[in-house]
Amino acid sequence: MHRAYTAAMTSTAHAPAALRERMLSQLPAEVRDVLARIAAANAAGHTYAVGGMVRDLLLGRTIVDVDLATEGDAILALRRAVPETKLTAHTRFRTATTRVGDIEIDVVTARSEIYVRPGSLPHVAPSTIDHDLRRRDFSMNAIALRLDDDAILLDPCNGVDDINARLVRVLHPRSFDDDPTRMFRAVRYAERLGFSVESQTESLLTAALPSARTVSPARLRREIELMLLESDAGDVLEAADKRGLLRAIHPRLKWDDEKTSGLAQGGPQRIARLPFGFALLASRVSREEAAAVIDRLRLTRDEAAAVTATATMRDLGRTLRRPDAKPSGIVLLLEKFPAPAIAAYAATADDTIARQLALRYLEEWRHVKPLLRGDALAGMGVPTGPLIKRGLQLIRAARLDGWANDKGDERALALRFAKSIRDSTTANAEIKLHSNGH
Repeated sequence: MHRAYTAAMTSTAHAPAALRERMLSQLPAEVRDVLARIAAANAAGHTYAVGGMVRDLLLGRTIVDVDLATEGDAILALRRAVPETKLTAHTRFRTATTRVGDIEIDVVTARSEIYVRPGSLPHVAPSTIDHDLRRRDFSMNAIALRLDDDAILLDPCNGVDDINARLVRVLHPRSFDDDPTRMFRAVRYAERLGFSVESQTESLLTAALPSARTVSPARLRREIELMLLESDAGDVLEAADKRGLLRAIHPRLKWDDEKTSGLAQGGPQRIARLPFGFALLASRVSREEAAAVIDRLRLTRDEAAAVTATATMRDLGRTLRRPDAKPSGIVLLLEKFPAPAIAAYAATADDTIARQLALRYLEEWRHVKPLLRGDALAGMGVPTGPLIKRGLQLIRAARLDGWANDKGDERALALRFAKSIRDSTTANAEIKLHSNGH
């Protein structure tokens, strides 16, 4: 029997009618209209706000996205409600998603779930809202607020009490075995919300660590991506590391204060967050270990390139700090690697001078370009083709090393380059004529 808070609870801050009014007041008018249309189109049963949306509402946090559950087919309800709007449907789970302005609306069919084996996706069947709430991950996400008819707050797993106590609690002892990705979500929610993981849940998490091996690479990668996208991602990953979650993926994965600091600084602008984060996560692993991490997480092309390059860069310190190393030489060396890998190297390399040089490359040197363009070199007599590229490279090197400071310096250098080509061509032609004379 679920716990239901009725509209009669008007004296409390969590009174259902007051909660529903507060929720709707946060949403744009066009979103409120879509919610009303979904509820009207769902003739098979009631429509509820569920999960993180209700949790955040109870916590006084801003609603980012809208999560609904329907007693009745969610895909049909959404199609009937907004037939003119593009939606993404997942027929296996009878869920549908659409976007209204900046807000994503996710609608699920109330269902029950059966896990055939640990780590597998569940078999699902349409069911009641009570069953739907009880199949969820944590008590704080197992709360529903009815949107049609009288406002009712359903709380079958005492989620409101756990929210008030600021606890992350699983709903049953086999929760992490059924879906091991919940271990990662428990840590992520705890750090984001400032909650503690309830003691029994913590023990269950520790015992379930080996079950991480049963999770598919794509689902594991997604959980790490979600951690990296948190506003306090470094703290989330440190908490995951302390619980052994990262080592459960690969024994050499680790996160520490240094990586948290590097991620918080974010690297220079225009460096992609996820490849940078994965490069930090896998920094200090060997090339062979990097390949294993890439395979275990089935990383995207950019993520894999960043992880591989970071492992390759481990031994660059001695080369970077050579006394005769010039900025142009450092640029020539580092531009072979993707920027996220260089940023990870700059955050974690043991050699302080090498770190500073890598950071200077990212922040300054890689952006240095010649003021002259290729057509200007062609106008000075440099033949089109590879020699134009070579001339621009020489000018860029001169700018990096301080030999060319303005367009006039670049022009003088280009003219000398063009003359050297002509002189070389003339010399070769003279040799050829002399040879023919014999």
